[in-house]
Amino acid sequence: MSFLRKSLLIMCSLLIATAVLVPAGAVHAADQKWINQVWSDYKAFNKKTVDTYNKYQARIEQDYKRFNDKSQAALDELERKVLEDQEHWVQLLNDDYEALSARYADGSLNMRNQLMKYNRYINPGHMGSPMYNYARQANIGMLNSTMWKLDKELNDAFLNSYMWTYREAINPASLNSSAFKFKNTVNESYLNSAMYKLRNASSSSSLNSPMWKYKMGRISKTAAKNEYNKLFKKYTTEMSQSNAVRKKEIADMASSTQKKVEQLYIQTVLSLEEQREKTLQSISDLRKEITGEGLEWEPLFEEEEIKF
Repeated sequence: MSFLRKSLLIMCSLLIATAVLVPAGAVHAADQKWINQVWSDYKAFNKKTVDTYNKYQARIEQDYKRFNDKSQAALDELERKVLEDQEHWVQLLNDDYEALSARYADGSLNMRNQLMKYNRYINPGHMGSPMYNYARQANIGMLNSTMWKLDKELNDAFLNSYMWTYREAINPASLNSSAFKFKNTVNESYLNSAMYKLRNASSSSSLNSPMWKYKMGRISKTAAKNEYNKLFKKYTTEMSQSNAVRKKEIADMASSTQKKVEQLYIQTVLSLEEQREKTLQSISDLRKEITGEGLEWEPLFEEEEIKF
């Protein structure tokens, strides 16, 4: 009887020991489906998030391209209009000079001097002349001219220009840009990004993750679920908040750039109109001294053309 009692006690002890030792393997076998489901849910979340990011990135690039194309078209049209106007006036005034020279061929020395002065005034190649000043401000290749300043700010290859700054903000390859930060927040391979941390938390192969600790039998399923749910909420909230900040930065940059370009364009048009007015007025005043009659002209830009 004593032997039987001892045998039963030994068997009970073995059963208790087995109950303590088995859970890790038993839990893994029984709940591998749950572990797999957590990983599958993470992959689905990752794909949805990355797809949403890619669509957003494509959209802001399209927005940039549309605005850039519009800006370049406006610049080209402005340059064309001003250069055509200059060509018109240079031809008209040269013809006028020839006619005046013939009319006053026998004029006094003072008259001949006035005609020479008139010829200089209408010559866009004569430095400091009224027509030179108009031509210079409209010359897109002339450093610091009115048109050059507009062209510079619309050139996305010109360092720190309006369009360069805008382009950099939406370029995910530009270090520390808003788009760069946005891309890496949702990149599961970017060290310590929110998505990187969520991936690790969701993986049973990641050391000390809730799934790993449960798989190894170190915590219960309930504890693993609670810990994972907290981490999931933490990292997805981190992603959401970070992405909202990045989107606002990009939207603000786009809006700010558009306003700056519009203001500069209007300022450029008004400056060119003002210079044209000064040029034609100076030439007209001199012509009036010579012939008693000045020039007549209309503004180059109508009111609706001053808008961007």
